[in-house]
Amino acid sequence: MQTSAKKKMGRPLTPRLSRKAIGRAALAMFEAGEDLSLPKLAERLEVTQSSFYKHVSGRQEIIELARGALVERARVPEQFPDTLDGVIRQTFEALISAYRLVPALLPLLLTQPVTHPAALGLYDHFVAAFEKAGVPAHLIIPAIEALDSAAIGASLDAFAMEAAWSIDEGRQESYPHLSMALDAVAASKTDRFTFLADVLAAGLKAAIDDTA
Repeated sequence: MQTSAKKKMGRPLTPRLSRKAIGRAALAMFEAGEDLSLPKLAERLEVTQSSFYKHVSGRQEIIELARGALVERARVPEQFPDTLDGVIRQTFEALISAYRLVPALLPLLLTQPVTHPAALGLYDHFVAAFEKAGVPAHLIIPAIEALDSAAIGASLDAFAMEAAWSIDEGRQESYPHLSMALDAVAASKTDRFTFLADVLAAGLKAAIDDTA
């Protein structure tokens, strides 16, 4: 006599929804240039919108989870150079490597403080590098804030437009100096992000040396 055993429906071995999954899905939406929409986010994750509230309190927390997912994508060295120039450049490069991925997220990150553990850990890593490079404690946060602001601004500029100035053909004579400078930069192979990193490194190093 054959017996048939009924399979019991239990919980999946891997939960479909988690805080990390929500953050990564939200980040993917921003990377695709989409606005953060809870219905669309639920659809992306194949869950009901109400199920979010078992894991997050609301929109702000989802944005912070997206920040944490962005930290996972940042190219951060495990060990920084001992020189201040090297620390400044590599910190800026780490920030810009992340921010350039999702400029659509950046205005939202500016509206709330950093609270995600992974993001706080990243900034703690930066602070340790500045400490090791000999930067006075009271100047470390201003230095990192300057680098952060520059990286965000550069990423937003790159997202918003190809060039900040546009002169109609035939009107260059009305703006001879600006036209000449625009022609020169168009002919140059200078990487603007590298240039900005160099300027930041020189300026911050000079400011730190003057007040140390």
